[in-house]
Amino acid sequence: MTILVAGHYCHDTILGNGSVHRALGGTAAYAPAILDALGVPYEVVAKVGTDFLYAAAVPREPIVVPGPTTSFVGDYRGAERTERVDAVTPPIEPGDLRGEWDIGVAGAIAGEVPLRTLRRLREISRMVIADAQSIVREISPRGEVILRPPAAGALEAIDVLKASHKEAEVLDVPALRKKLILLVTDGPRGCTIFRGKSELQVAAYPARERDPTGAGDCFLAGLAVGLSRGLPLEAAARIGAWCGARAVEHVGVPRLTAEEARVASELP
Repeated sequence: MTILVAGHYCHDTILGNGSVHRALGGTAAYAPAILDALGVPYEVVAKVGTDFLYAAAVPREPIVVPGPTTSFVGDYRGAERTERVDAVTPPIEPGDLRGEWDIGVAGAIAGEVPLRTLRRLREISRMVIADAQSIVREISPRGEVILRPPAAGALEAIDVLKASHKEAEVLDVPALRKKLILLVTDGPRGCTIFRGKSELQVAAYPARERDPTGAGDCFLAGLAVGLSRGLPLEAAARIGAWCGARAVEHVGVPRLTAEEARVASELP
């Protein structure tokens, strides 16, 4: 089973109480950490600017284009995380996606998988899994991250959509659950799977949180692994929940131990 991850690498700046941490970021960086650990074949299509700082650390070589690399600032000093985007790399285009894949993962962080490219991902993938941030984020001229309903046509290209509790507020959940599988994550409260008329709660796994950045990306990757192996949706979501819990215990991109990877692969 093969997986294609579409989304940019980025420069992350994490502001905490009394600390500033700069690191490699983006779904293209976090999801492969899980895919590598669980031994699933994959490729990444990601673009960066000529100022990219982490070429030696990425799992797959990016497409380098003129201009800056997408740059995110996550501020955790308040009651809720706030985000700002200081730079945006040009989007991935349909012609950048090639081959045939069992699962295509749309992991855009700043609009880099536009509708035309999402449709191309649909054409070359047996199943498309998307993070809601791929379709509900808008970056204002001042770099503010704004959530708005997805563009018409985006949902028709997606089989499984993962959304955070906050992202779900701009989605029409009653309508969506009739069209696709929707998983709404809510941190330590676990996630809810909406599929047709059914709702299923999947509990979170305990974790000693150090940095929540990328937890959703790792959840998405674990979910993709489970589905690529033909597991039932609930079992795949449990793998996602386990991987998300392990991610928050690391600062930056996680590196699962052999034992953690074994546990994830053997979850019932």
